[in-house]
Amino acid sequence: MVPVRGKRKRFETRIKILWVVIVCSFLILLARIAWLQLIEGERYLRISKNSRLQLLPLPCTRGLILDRNGKKLTHNEASFSVGVIPSNVSNPDHLLDRLAIILKLDKKAILERIRRAPNPFKPVVLKKNVGMSTVTFLLEREEEFPGVVIIAQPVRTYLYGGLASHLLGHLGEVNQAELALSSGYGIELGDLVGKMGVEKVCNRYLQGEKGGKQIEVDAHGRALRTISEKDPVPGHSLYLTIDLRMQEIAEKELGERKGVVLIGDPYTGGIFALVSYPGFDPNLFSWGISESEWNRLRDEPLHPLENRATRGEYPLGSAIKVITASAALEEGIISKEDTFFCGGNFTIGNRVFKGWKEEGHGEINLEEAIIHSCNVYFYQLGLRLGVKRIIRYASLFGLGKPTGIDLGSEKPGFLPTRDWKKKHKGEAWYGGDTVNLSIGQGYILVTPVQMLKVISVIANGGYLIRPYLIKKIVSPRGDLIKEFQPPKMERVPLSSATLNFLRRSLRGVVREGTGWRAESKTVEISGKTGTAELSEGEKPHNWFIGYASSTHLRLAIVVLVENREEDIQIAPQIAGKIFSQIFEKNVP
Repeated sequence: MVPVRGKRKRFETRIKILWVVIVCSFLILLARIAWLQLIEGERYLRISKNSRLQLLPLPCTRGLILDRNGKKLTHNEASFSVGVIPSNVSNPDHLLDRLAIILKLDKKAILERIRRAPNPFKPVVLKKNVGMSTVTFLLEREEEFPGVVIIAQPVRTYLYGGLASHLLGHLGEVNQAELALSSGYGIELGDLVGKMGVEKVCNRYLQGEKGGKQIEVDAHGRALRTISEKDPVPGHSLYLTIDLRMQEIAEKELGERKGVVLIGDPYTGGIFALVSYPGFDPNLFSWGISESEWNRLRDEPLHPLENRATRGEYPLGSAIKVITASAALEEGIISKEDTFFCGGNFTIGNRVFKGWKEEGHGEINLEEAIIHSCNVYFYQLGLRLGVKRIIRYASLFGLGKPTGIDLGSEKPGFLPTRDWKKKHKGEAWYGGDTVNLSIGQGYILVTPVQMLKVISVIANGGYLIRPYLIKKIVSPRGDLIKEFQPPKMERVPLSSATLNFLRRSLRGVVREGTGWRAESKTVEISGKTGTAELSEGEKPHNWFIGYASSTHLRLAIVVLVENREEDIQIAPQIAGKIFSQIFEKNVP
């Protein structure tokens, strides 16, 4: 038998081990309690409160966009979105499997959207613009979908579809880069912001201020009562310089031709119409553009998302002749009466440069050369001027740099120089380059909005306008928030004699010259045509820049038809039809 003393010793050892286990367990428990209380206490308190109280955002209505006369170009319609509050989802796999089927969404995309949510207690929008049948189905089975909420949201509607799509722009979900730039403006992941046009430029004014509702919920996330509520504040309304009727006329007359029409006030720079075709329907983005539709727009060879008025860079053809003539007169290279002989072509070195009239114009002066757009005259005039002076005057007219129009993302065009050609082409500047430049061919590139500045200089007596589209911003209560005034204009150094000569010549272009198709019985039109020849096999671009005025209205116009299909000068014909309708109907 084991001695009693040995049994007692073993018993005491077991008691000691038990005490050690108890003490260690107690210490671990204390440490855990201390951790939860001191370190994690605030976090769990917040979770506890949020499991009882939740904040539901109340979307705000986006501000309206109107034309200069107060006609609405946009509207906001009520729609419903389905969202989920991550903290209220106890069995995400089961819930999301069902939601993915009902909403026709990819489960992985839903999980990724929830994973990126910065706040697990605020709704994450899974699908926007959900039909009433789906909304009713989810509301009737509320207990089967814990954490799912229905959010009423206004949807941007563009009342005239694709009309003025490039200047209005469209909305899209905010990305990380935009989110960083919008810090402090109340924009969060999932919000819609302007992606182009005035929707983007004025997003801060248009977006409004979201409200919120704090509600008490039960264990299943169902609302019990509203604790507090803050009403959303609608966005400001934006009045443009655009005139809806002029925009409609311009779009109708350009038709389905690839190109641009710009109409503006040559004295202030206010834009009355901006057409870039092909365009797009911004409603596609508001109601949720499909991947196939987006790919079609993005990959379309005609680039319907590109604003050709501000981002298209083109050779300007004979429209440059007003600049070449201005330089020659101001520099004293020739007088108005000096003539050159045009035999139909011009030879320099081993190259022959042709004119458009095979038999030539004969002995011709500057005014006749402008009226009949004689290339051979301007070849010789350009060589006398030289590349430096042509480029200097082109710059004085506003070419080679952005106009500053309030649309953003504007391209500057391009003015070539001797140094540029040497550096980038590895070649010297030849006489043939100057000959090409003098008629708007070769390396020079311009945007249509820059050409609106050029023709406005002649129309307004020698001042450089800065084109603009935004007229004023008004609060939801009608208070004026901001009004945009035309900036002080810079004077182009042209004498009154030169300006008067150019005006007389441009009137002759329409009355009896290459722009005769623009002639109107309603209003007196002046302007200059241009045909920009391209690579072999490509059809030329056709330009018309001009102006007209009456007792109550003064307008400048730019028409560009890319790769002209017609065998005639179609751009001046389009301009003439537009002006005739506007002045006949006394628009605006």
